[in-house]
Parts: sequence; structure tokens; C-alpha cells
Amino acid sequence: MGNNIDEKKAWEETTKLFSNHSYTFGPHWSFNFRNDPKRLGFVLSRYKFSSKVLGKRAHILELGCSDGIGATILAENTQKYTGVDLDLPALKAAEVNLTNDRFSFLHDDFMGKTYGSFDGVVSLDVVEHILPEYEKIYFDTVFNNLSENGICVIGTPNITAAPYASKASQLGHVNMYNQERLVEVMKGYFHQVFPFGMNDETMHTGFSSMAHYLLCVGIHKKEGIV
Repeated sequence: MGNNIDEKKAWEETTKLFSNHSYTFGPHWSFNFRNDPKRLGFVLSRYKFSSKVLGKRAHILELGCSDGIGATILAENTQKYTGVDLDLPALKAAEVNLTNDRFSFLHDDFMGKTYGSFDGVVSLDVVEHILPEYEKIYFDTVFNNLSENGICVIGTPNITAAPYASKASQLGHVNMYNQERLVEVMKGYFHQVFPFGMNDETMHTGFSSMAHYLLCVGIHKKEGIV
């Protein structure tokens, strides 16, 4: 060919740009990747949506961050990211993988706790694990950690998809929502709530009962709620 490109050398030069720090899944995502790898695509799509909705933020709080699988996506548009979870092995994996000063992880049961005033709060795949009698504490916690002009994103599987859920999901999901119920609860805290549905990686505003997953965006906090 006209240009004498050495493909091997070009690739070797390219790899020098890569970080030597490998990324290792924690126990949760190691299990998922081995047993249902497509789920990784679904979940990362939820984080991409959340990041795009939040836009430029100063400090994002993730309640229920697991091993930080979505932290780098959320951190693309924020100066700082804080993740909280009570799963210690998962958090240890996050701390090993994400050592940049922009990331911080807290091992804690976040229910009823306030960690600061954040202009973005994200909590995906969490509320379905919280018993109904404690769900108000959960939503109060989201609300109390959000600044006046902050945006929150809540995501949870749709109750209409429960019959098709995995054994692990059926075991751990103790508080399922449909879109109407999730919107109703969040409207108790926010003046504007925007509901979305999701099937696989596709986000939409179609017929909610056919969505496998639900996301709601809450903005403009109400006064005197908590």
C-alpha cells in the first residue's frame, strides 16, 4: 500500500496510552457478568440516562452505589462523586477501582442520614429492596440530601415485570412499584416529576405497564416536607 503502516507498532503505541490500572468487578457484578452479562448493558444505560438528565453538577450523591459500576458515568459531568452503600465487599471493590480524588465511598446504612447538600442525587435499583414500612425514610433521605435546586433520579424495576424476574430478584425485591405509584410518592416531595420507562437499553415514554424498568426525575423541591 502507499503508506507503510506497521499495524503492530501502531497498536503498541496506542496501548501505551492505556492506564495500567485494571478494573475488577466486585462480587455482585462478577456474578451478574458471568450469569447474565447483557444486564451490564441495561444497567449502564440507566446510568447514562441519569448522567444526561443531571447535566453539569458540582457534587453527585449516589445512594446504593454497590461496587461503583456507574460511578464513572455519573462523574463525567460532575466535579465530585460520593457513593454510599452498606455492602462492604462491593465498596472495597469500588475503592480499589476508582482512586481518583473526585470519587469518595462511604460504608453506611444511609437510611435517615444526611451527608451534605448535593445538587444531584441518584438511587437506582434500591427502593425495591426496602420494606414498605420504611420507604418514607428512604424518600426523606433522598430529599434531605438534595440541594434546593438539585435534581434526583430514582430507578426501580416495574412490578408488571416481576413474574419474569430472576430468582435472585424475586428473593430480594420486597417493595415493587408501578409507574403511577412511584410518581405519586415523588410528587409528595417535588413540584415536577417526569416519568420514563425502559426496556433493555431503550428509554421511552410509552405505555408504562409494558416497561420493564421505571425511572423518575424529580426537580423543584417542595418546602416544609421533612
